[in-house]
Order: sequence, then structure tokens, then C-alpha cells
Amino acid sequence: MRIIFLCLLIWAVCSAAVAGAAGSDTEALLEFGRGIRQDPSRREATTWNPTSALAADGCPVDWHGVQCSGGRILSIALDGIGLVGNASLSALARMPMLRNLSLSNNKLEGFLPRELGSMASLQLLDLSNNRFSGPIPSELTKLAGLGYLNLSSNGFHGALPMGFRNLRKLKYLDLRGNGFSGKLDDIFVQLQSPVHVDLSCNQFSGSLTSISDNSSMASTLQYLNISHNVLSGTLFDSDPMPLLDSLEVFDASFNMLSGNIPQFNFVISLKVLRLQHNNFSGSIPEALFRETSMVLTELDLSCNQLTGPIKRVTSTNLKYLNLSCNSLEGTLPITFGSCSVVDLSGNMLSGNLSVARTWGNYLQTIDLSSNRLIGNWPNETTQFLRLTSLRISNNLLAGELPFVLGTYPELISIDLSLNQLHGTLPGNVFTAVKLTFLNLSGNSFEGNLPLPNHDGKNSTSIDLSILPVQTSNLSFVDLSNNSLNGSLPTGIGDLSALTLLNLRQNNFTGQIPRAITKLKNLLYIDLSSNQFDGSIPDGLPDELVQFNVSYNNLSGSVPSNLLKFPDSSFHPGNELLVLPLSESPNGSDKSDEGRHGMKRGILYALIVCVVVFVTGIIVLLLVHWKINSWKSSEKGTGQGKQPVSQGQSAQRSAETSTTEMHDVSLGSSPTAESGAVSLPGKERQHESQDVPVDAAYFNEPIASSSAHKDNTTSMMPSSSSSPPDARTQHHHSILRVHSPDKLVGDLHLFDNSVVFTAEELSRAPAEIIGRSCHGTSYKATLDNGYMLTVKWLKEGFAKSKKEFSREIKKLGSVKHPNLVPLRGFYWGPKEHERIIISDYVDATSLSTYLSEFEEWNLPPLSVGPKRWCTRLFPT
Repeated sequence: MRIIFLCLLIWAVCSAAVAGAAGSDTEALLEFGRGIRQDPSRREATTWNPTSALAADGCPVDWHGVQCSGGRILSIALDGIGLVGNASLSALARMPMLRNLSLSNNKLEGFLPRELGSMASLQLLDLSNNRFSGPIPSELTKLAGLGYLNLSSNGFHGALPMGFRNLRKLKYLDLRGNGFSGKLDDIFVQLQSPVHVDLSCNQFSGSLTSISDNSSMASTLQYLNISHNVLSGTLFDSDPMPLLDSLEVFDASFNMLSGNIPQFNFVISLKVLRLQHNNFSGSIPEALFRETSMVLTELDLSCNQLTGPIKRVTSTNLKYLNLSCNSLEGTLPITFGSCSVVDLSGNMLSGNLSVARTWGNYLQTIDLSSNRLIGNWPNETTQFLRLTSLRISNNLLAGELPFVLGTYPELISIDLSLNQLHGTLPGNVFTAVKLTFLNLSGNSFEGNLPLPNHDGKNSTSIDLSILPVQTSNLSFVDLSNNSLNGSLPTGIGDLSALTLLNLRQNNFTGQIPRAITKLKNLLYIDLSSNQFDGSIPDGLPDELVQFNVSYNNLSGSVPSNLLKFPDSSFHPGNELLVLPLSESPNGSDKSDEGRHGMKRGILYALIVCVVVFVTGIIVLLLVHWKINSWKSSEKGTGQGKQPVSQGQSAQRSAETSTTEMHDVSLGSSPTAESGAVSLPGKERQHESQDVPVDAAYFNEPIASSSAHKDNTTSMMPSSSSSPPDARTQHHHSILRVHSPDKLVGDLHLFDNSVVFTAEELSRAPAEIIGRSCHGTSYKATLDNGYMLTVKWLKEGFAKSKKEFSREIKKLGSVKHPNLVPLRGFYWGPKEHERIIISDYVDATSLSTYLSEFEEWNLPPLSVGPKRWCTRLFPT
């Protein structure tokens, strides 16, 4: 009886202990779950229910990702369910029997607590692709049973703790994509027998010189990735590769390693070797290309400083070969074995491309761009049936484009740009079944574009009946910088998959076909530098990102959906092309209203012209009457009477000349009205003549004071000249406007204090205010009433735009209270269109004050201290 009672007591105690342990693990899980803020899948939120029943051994039932046995939780796997929150790993550390903790591919944050060292049973820890941060605690190295550690793609940083040699069972170590630092040698000497080591995308330094000191690691290692770090020096001190007899993948790319590439002799297991983007020099080891020495399938030595020729590739295992961006020389190898991808671009290879006929039928991708190859692609169809991409741009290829290129059944991409190819284009390249990318720019192709015209006429002499009828899959077509001519065929609209069309710098003529609007996937189109005429078709897709038709002869209005592009998309060239200032808010509903508004505008303009003309006639008649009446009064005084004072006569003359002023538009074609200034006591015949000028440009006006060669009275005051002569110099005859032509050159403003366009300056009314040996000055009034002084320089004064711009900018940078600031300058297409722009100052000429004519009743001259000398020219 006692024995039975004792057994029952032991059973009760054990059951209570198991139940207590299970309850402790469950509480730890619930504490971890309280840190989860978002659970998109609702798996954790709906199954981790504390009120649900427990199993007989106390384990939670049907909790997602939780495995439990004997009342103890053994595994937690919550990978890739989108959890967001703060992961309380210290709570999970209270589970001494936990073997597997996997929380990868979530958005959990936090740090690794020191309590992890107490999880003695932990064998797998995967926290990859989360937001954990901080350093790695040294307690992690106490997990003697840990065999799998993946902390990749987080925000961990700092040096790795010493003590990894304690992790004797560690086979898988992945720390890529963090901010770890330190010497790589310090890590390798501690690892015991790893199989997979990935330390890429960190900040480790040093080299692999210590790998030969750890024979146990070298003998078991199969995968080693140390790429994207800051490693320097030589890769190995000696040739330890025979020790790496199990190594299958070795990636040391994107570092700063230098020296020669190891020979890799007797490395019979190596399948992938990536050493690209380093500073390796010397020649390529021949063992990497041999047929029987290796099982190498991928070799990438691109972007180094390798020299010498490329040996014959006889390996039947090598599939991927990338030797681009080096300094390799010599001719192309006669065979590439069983390679499917070959990239030799960016070297100094020479020789004839015809050797390609010996390369076999395994190649799928060939890139020989940026070398010195000559000849042409062999026009044979017995091979390259698997070819998908052919890039031989920037070489010295010559001859016609081989017809065979359009027959390769798997070809997707062709790039033969920047060569010396010529002749006409074969039509089959535009109808190849799988071809999506075609770049033939920078050659000398000529003739018409081999596409059909749907009006029954073909744009080429090629018999289009032999071409395949399949729908084209071309999405990228670049034929720029060639000599193609003729009209653009309407068949261009059949290339429905086209996203980029570049025909820049050719000799295409005729109109842009409306069929081009059928290209609804088009994003980039460049038809610039051709000879297209007519209008731009309306209906191009609104999704266009780039559009350029400059340097053509287009006319008409620009479609409204193209007005989003800058003026450089349409000009220079296309002088008859009209860019509406703004779109109509109601589209076509207001087209009739726009036409009626245009008619009303023309009518108003005619009325204004008639009024101005009649007013001008009346003013001329009044001036003529004034002059005659003045002459009559002069004759009536007689010899015994005192003549009218010179000051009064000059004042009346000034008033009369003021009434004769008319505005002139700076951008218009003027006609000069010139006449001599009448002096007291002398008769001058008043003449008027029209000066023919180019209607598109504003020539230098003829001043009234210099209209007659027989006028011996100077317009500048002198000791012998009368006061009226000096006064008259401020009232030059003003030019009349005959045409509203625009300034079409470049207007440069120095700052934003005054903002206007060349068009506004063109239509600004102007009047002459002075002349000098450099040119004529005008007062111009902008639409907003702002007045400017416009100095129109004489022809030949400015030699080059660069020199003119530099000198004017120097003058514009000078700031002084007594100097009128320059606002900008204008450089036109003709030699005489050179303008300097400054503020207008309404003040009488200083020479008038110096003449000391008291009769004029001038405002007092403000005389201050001589500050400008000391400020502009400091001693």
C-alpha cells in the first residue's frame, strides 16, 4: 500500500512540474506576442489564444508555428507572415528546450539580448530579412549546439565577438547585408568546420591570407562569399587552393584586391568563381579554360586590369564567361567550348569578326562591344539558332547588315551601333518573331525604311512578300545618326509594342504619318534633325515622357497634349510651327468661339491702324503749319527789329519736336523720318524719306540732326553754336512701326528684379534718347509700364557671343549708387542684333547743364561729394 501511495505521489509531483513548465513556456510566448503590433495574416493573432485548452502534457494546441513535446516548446517558426513590432527575444530565452527559432522575412525590430546565451538547446537561429540592430553579444558564442546562424539583411553592426571557435557545430553562417566590420582573418581562424559562409555586403577588411592556417575550415568549406567589402592586398599569400578541395562557390567580387589571380590548380570541385570589380592584374590562368582540369561553370573576371590574350576555351562545363572591362589584347578565340554567355566587351581585342563562324551553336548571349574588331558578322544560318542577344557596338565593323540576323528564331536584342556599316536595311529585322531591341545608330545606313505603306506603295524596293507576316514585338528602335531618307512609311504604326523610336539625325522627308498615333505604348520619340514638313499628328499618347521634333520644317499648331514639353522639343527649326499660349478649358467646344474671337481681333487691329494713320497725318499737318507760321513771323520782324531770343526759339522748337514723337516697337521694322532742325534766322527745307530695312530686324535709325549733309550746325553745344542747337539734341525724330516682327535670339537677364521675355521686349514701344560711337540708345516701355534703356550696338562692335557675354556680365556685376545697373543683354542671330539693357533714368543730359543756359529754367543739379572715384578705383 505504501508503494502504491509513493508512486501516486511521484506521478502527481511530476505532472505538476510538467504542467508548470508548459505554463512557463506558454507565458513566454504570450509575452513575445504582446510586442507584435501588426499581423496581416492574422495567424498569430487568431491561434495564440490564452483561453484555449491545452493538451494533456500542457502544450498549447494548434498555435501557428509552435511545436511542443513533453510539455516543452521545441520550435517557433513564424517566417514570412508580415509581422511588425518589437520582438522580445529575452522572453523566448526563458525556454531552455527551444531548438529552432525562425522569424525570417518579417518587419520585426529590436536587438539580440544577452539572455540568448542561456538557450543551451538552440540549434537553429534565423532572424534574416528583418529590422534588428545593434551589436552581437558575446553570449551568443556560448550556444555550443548552434549549427545554423542566419542574421542576414538586418541592421547589425560592430565587430564580431571573439569566441566563434566555441561554436564547433556551426555549419551555416550567413551575416550578409549588415554593417559588420573588423579583420576577416580574425573570423576565419576561429571557424572550425563550416560548410556555408556568407559575409558579403559588410565592411570587413583584410584578406584571406590566414585561410591556409585553418586546414579544418579549408577542407569542409563549400560556399564562400566575401563580396562587397573593403578587402585589399593580395587574395592569398601563397597558393592555398589545393586545400580548398571541397570549395564549389567562391565570390570575392567588388573589393580592392590586387595582384595576380591564383592558378586554381587541382581545385576539382570549384563551379563558380567571381572576382569581378577588383584590381587584379596579369594574365588569366590557363587552368580556368582547360577541358579536364575543372568543373567550372561560371567565371567572372570583369572590371579588373587583366592583360594578355584570351586562350582557347576548351572546357565543356563552362557556361558563363565574363571578361569585360579589362585590357585584354589579341584576336578572338576560335572556340568558346560549351559557353552560352560570352562577354568580352570593353577590351582591346582586334582581328576579324568572321572567326565567329567557328564558335558552335551553344552561344545565347554575345557581347563584344567597345573593342577594335573589323570585318562583319558571318552571313551563315547553320548556327546561332539559340542566340538571344548580339551586341557588337563601338567597333570598326564595315559592310552591309547581314540578312541572316533577321532569321535567328530566338534573337531578342541586336546592338550594332557606332560602327561603319552601310547600305540599306534588310526588312526582316523589323518583322523578326522575337526581336524586341534594335539599335543600329551611329552607322552609315541609307535608303528608305523597309516598312510597308498601306496605300499599296512600298517605301523600298525589297519584295515585302518574302517577309514574315507575324506581328512585330519591337519595343526599342534606334536608327539615329545615319543617312536614311525618303518618307516615313505608314507601316510604322504596325510596330504596336514600340516604346522608344529614335530617328534623329537622318534625311527623312515628307509628313509625319498619322499612323504613328497608333503606337499607344510609345514613351520616347525623337524625330529631330530631319526634313519633315507638314503638321504634327494629333493623337500621340498622353503618356509620352520625351518628345523632340526640332530642326525640321514642321508647321501648323502643336497638339495640346504635347505642350507639356519644353520649347527645345520644337525649336530651333520649324519656324512655321505654332505653340498656343494656353489650352482651351473646354477643348473643342470653344473652337468656334476662338475663330470668332480671332476675327474680332483682326477687325480691332485694322481700326487701330486706321486711327493711327489718320492721327499721324494730322500731326504732320500741324507740324507743317507751325513751321510755316514761325517762318512768317521771322520775316515780319524786319531788319530794324530785335529778333526772337535764341532760348525762346529753342524752347518752342523743343515743344514742337515733342509733339512729333511716335513710338517704335523694338522688334519691328521701322522707317526713319528725318529732317533738319531749323535754326533762327535760317530756312531749312523739311524732308522726309522712308529707309528700307529688313522687316524681321530692327536696324539703327537715322537721326534727324544728321539727315542733311549741308547742315553745318553741330548738335552738340560749342562756343559758336546757339543754345537751341544744344537743346535740340534731346528730341530726335522717332520711328514709326510697320511690322510686328519678333526678336528671336537669346535674352539673358542678370537677376529676377525685372523679368520679361524677348517677345515682350519686341513689342515694347521705344523712342531714341541718344547716340554714340557704339550705337543708339532707346527708351523702351514694357507692357507693365516698366521703362528700360536699350542700347543697340553698331554692327561689328561685338565679335563673339562668349566674349560679349563675359564682358557684359563683368559690367553688370559692378554696383554703385551713381551707376545705372545693367539688367541683361540680347544676342540675336544677325550680326547687328546686339543689345545692352539697363534701367531708364529720366534726367537731362549733363552737357546741357555744362552749357549754362539760364533761359531753359532747368532743375537744380545735385552735386555731392566725389565718392565714385574712391569706390570704383580705390588707392
